[in-house]
Amino acid sequence: MGDERKLTEQEAAQFIGLTVHTLRKWRWKKQDGPPYLKLGSCVRYRLQDLYAYIESHLVDHAKSRKVEPRSRRRARRAA
Repeated sequence: MGDERKLTEQEAAQFIGLTVHTLRKWRWKKQDGPPYLKLGSCVRYRLQDLYAYIESHLVDHAKSRKVEPRSRRRARRAA
């Protein structure tokens, strides 16, 4: 495993630009959020998992945008 840095929830929240409350809510609801470690009562986040989480939420509008032909857009408005 080598030298994996593990962050506290406060450090992890600051690193990804969210609140500790948000991270706790995600863990409680078991939704979204980055993977975490539970070591006794301590919660830790691996730095590599936080980077992967951030990358997985990257939105590239140029790739995700679907442009319809103009004639189809007009037809849909009239309906």
